[in-house]
Amino acid sequence: MVKTTAATLLGALLTFACTGANALGSDYSYDTFKTPDSVSWVQLCGTWGKTHQGTYRVIHADQYAQSFLYVQWMARDANGGLHAEHTLAIAELDDHAEIALTDLTCRATPRGIVVTAKATSGHDDKLRRVTIEVGPTAGQYRYRGQRMR
Repeated sequence: MVKTTAATLLGALLTFACTGANALGSDYSYDTFKTPDSVSWVQLCGTWGKTHQGTYRVIHADQYAQSFLYVQWMARDANGGLHAEHTLAIAELDDHAEIALTDLTCRATPRGIVVTAKATSGHDDKLRRVTIEVGPTAGQYRYRGQRMR
C-alpha cells in the first residue's frame, strides 16, 4: 500500500512537469512541486473516453499557504501503464493567493467527475465551498465557489 501511494504521488508529480501556476503574484512552475511533501492528495476517480478506459486523476499540492489543484485525463498505454493525456491547472484557485483547500472529495458522474472541497482564504475569514465539475472533453470544467454561513 505504501509503495502504491508513493508511486502514485511520484507519477502525479512527473506528469504535470510542464504545468505552471501563479501564487502571490508570481509564476511557480512544476519545479516548486518536485518533492512529494508538496503533494498532499492524489485521487483516481471516474472514467472518460468512448470505451471508458481512461480515468481522471486529481492532484492537490500546497505551497506558501496556498492550494494548487490539477486534473489529469489519464489513459493506458499498450503495456497497461497510465499516462496523462492532458493536464489542467484550475485557474480560479491557482491564480489567487492564500486559498487553502481541505476536505477534498471526488465522485464520478455520468458526464465526468465532481471535485468538492472546503476553502479558506487568507484575504477574509469567510469559509467557502468549492465545486469543480470536470467533463469528458480534455480541459473542460466548470468552477463554482460558494460562501458558507
